[in-house]
Amino acid sequence: MLNVYLTDLDQTVSLELGHGAKDIAQVMALKKIFLSIPALLEPVIPDNQDLRHMSWRATQAEFTVFKRLALDWQQLELRLKGYAVFAGREAMDIIVQVGQQQRQARLAEAGRFKANLLEMDVFMLHVIHRQLDQLLAREQPYARQFLKQWPKFELSLAS
Repeated sequence: MLNVYLTDLDQTVSLELGHGAKDIAQVMALKKIFLSIPALLEPVIPDNQDLRHMSWRATQAEFTVFKRLALDWQQLELRLKGYAVFAGREAMDIIVQVGQQQRQARLAEAGRFKANLLEMDVFMLHVIHRQLDQLLAREQPYARQFLKQWPKFELSLAS
């Protein structure tokens, strides 16, 4: 459970990131994926330096964007894992790498200091979804089989 202090509302909210992961590990993983996360969620290290009790702070707007990115990534990760069942882990990794490379190219084109990092992250998500859609539409037998098995797959990930 991720607890975030909303500075503009003077209240603490919680977000379940799933996977049973510790909130620090999950946020760090999301920071590796999304360029905009460091600007959205600020870590607050306790006086005793015990990272197990680290908390986070953000404004309500920043937290809303973070929550949306985290949930969008969870949905995309589910699709990627479903694709990997049939095509293999390497194929899934390549799809993500292509999305990251296209984001980096667009970022370089826009200029690192002029670019909207959130826009770049949303672009990467879109590229990955688009690649999956193209792959699923092109391989009709896979798409039919995948759709039939989706409820079982979703349940197996939850356990």
